[in-house]
Amino acid sequence: MTSYNQKANERMEKIKHLYKTYPILNKINQKNNEIINKQAVFKTVYADEYIKSTEGTCVGILFVIKGIIKIQRVNVEGEETNLYNIRQGEFCHEVLSCLSNFESLNITGKAIQDSEICIIPLDIARLYFMKDNEFLLYIYEDLYNKFNIVIENKEERIHESLETRLVKMLINRNSNIIYGTHSELAFEIDSAREVVSRKLKSLEKRGYIKLERGKIIIIKNLKEILMVNQ
Repeated sequence: MTSYNQKANERMEKIKHLYKTYPILNKINQKNNEIINKQAVFKTVYADEYIKSTEGTCVGILFVIKGIIKIQRVNVEGEETNLYNIRQGEFCHEVLSCLSNFESLNITGKAIQDSEICIIPLDIARLYFMKDNEFLLYIYEDLYNKFNIVIENKEERIHESLETRLVKMLINRNSNIIYGTHSELAFEIDSAREVVSRKLKSLEKRGYIKLERGKIIIIKNLKEILMVNQ
């Protein structure tokens, strides 16, 4: 009995945290006989762990209570493309394809750090969320904000050289050791892997960085390049 009560109390704490992070879910829960209290699934996803799902199907709508989840697309060769990160209080828009019965986009989630998440089953989301105008407005507002950021970043990049974009990205990592593949870096600065690889090798030859498998070591002040490129 003590163990049961402890688990029940732990679940209630998680539900409280969920509603604090996503107040809209609390409203839906109150309007629909506490459906979220009954159906919400809570999980801990550890760093570099994938959010598992049945192949070709969605597990439900993902809500991040704590941590960061990287949203990726996997192509037919199994290669991953980073799309964006979702943090506490944000929304994964790829689930809209599931809710609308569109063709699967082969989207997966991978934790960047230890994260606490909540998943609402797809049938519950279809029945209650997609009929709630306030929830739909919340989705569109979050989507608008993400799209606005993409536009601003795109416009800024148009007026900068690839080398400048690459160097700024490396500087903004605030670390002398940067982990990641050339494909991941290319995605972040809106370029191709081959082009980024050539630029990194050029920086290495000029003595600014050292390339190792899966990481970049900064050995000279990259801000010097920005001053020259201005």
